[in-house]
Amino acid sequence: MAIDDAVSVVAVALTVVFAWPQVFRVLRHGIDGVSADAITLSMVGAAAWLGYGIAGGLAPVIVANFGVLTGQLVVTAELTRKGALGATRAGGAVAAALALLGLSQLDALTDPIVVAAGIVAISSLVAQLTEVVREPHRLEGLSAGTYGILTSVATTWVVYGVLESDGFIIATNIVALPMAAFITRAAVRSHRELKSAKDAT
Repeated sequence: MAIDDAVSVVAVALTVVFAWPQVFRVLRHGIDGVSADAITLSMVGAAAWLGYGIAGGLAPVIVANFGVLTGQLVVTAELTRKGALGATRAGGAVAAALALLGLSQLDALTDPIVVAAGIVAISSLVAQLTEVVREPHRLEGLSAGTYGILTSVATTWVVYGVLESDGFIIATNIVALPMAAFITRAAVRSHRELKSAKDAT
C-alpha cells in the first residue's frame, strides 16, 4: 500500500468517527457547552467538503465527510429538540448544506465552494472555542473525545494534503489543529471538575 493510501485510510477512519462521540455525549449528558453555531456550521462545511470529494472523485473525502454530515445532523436534531436551536434556523442550515452539496458539482463553483467550506469549518471551531472560553466550567455536554479525535484528524489530513499537493486541505487543517487541541483540553478539565463536584456531594 502506497503511503498516501495508508494516510488516507487513517484520515478517513478518524474523520468518520470524530463526530460520533459528540452524538453520544449529547444523548447521555445533555447539551451544556455545545455551540449550536459550531454544529450547524460543521454540518454545512461537511456537506461542502462532501460535494468537493464527489466532484473530484476523491473517495477518502467523500466517505469521511459523509460520516461527519450524518453525525452533525443527529446533534442538530437534538439541539433543536431541546430548544437550543430554532427549527427555522436548523432547517436553514440543512437547506444550505444541501445547496452547497449540489452547487459544488458545477465545475465553475467547485473550487470557490471548497474555499468556503474551509472558512466554514474554521468558523465552526471559532464558534465552539468562543463557547468554551465564555463558559469554561459548563461543558458537560461537550465531548472531549470528539475534539481529541479532531486534533488527530487535522494532523492526518495535513499529511494527506501534502502528499496530494492539495492546498485547500492543508491550509484548513493547519488552522484547525491548535483550536481543536485547546477545546479538547478545556473539555477534559471541565469534565474532571464536574466529576469532582459530584463525588464531593
